[in-house]
Amino acid sequence: MSMKDVSPAHKDRIKQELIKAGLSNLTLKRMEARHLPGVINQDEHVMAAIYGLSDNFSAMLVATDRRIIYSERKPFYKMLDEVAYDVVSGVRYNLRGSRANVILHTRIKDYSLRFVSKKTAEKFVEYIESVRLKPTA
Repeated sequence: MSMKDVSPAHKDRIKQELIKAGLSNLTLKRMEARHLPGVINQDEHVMAAIYGLSDNFSAMLVATDRRIIYSERKPFYKMLDEVAYDVVSGVRYNLRGSRANVILHTRIKDYSLRFVSKKTAEKFVEYIESVRLKPTA
């Protein structure tokens, strides 16, 4: 779905879910956050999100009720990965003062973010672990 096809109500709902996940108003103005409504489906909900540095770029990991979205977005550059929960092998974080480093381990590759807010990191890790511990049908 392109951004021009996204309704204002959908944009507002995604923004409210990102706020509930703990992201700051400054983070919501970043390109990664502004383009999420075009990536997240109408019937999909944000459960947790983190924002930080990955290698040399800022990036975002968003856990929805269906998948995990990794996004790096700059002018003339876009990277978007979607990860199903069944390929996640684990998540790890360590604290450094009020910031955290988070590594999402998958069978495909690892996603690492540095300088993540402690509050959002804990919420993200808790949600990923809760999904991974749910028994499959």
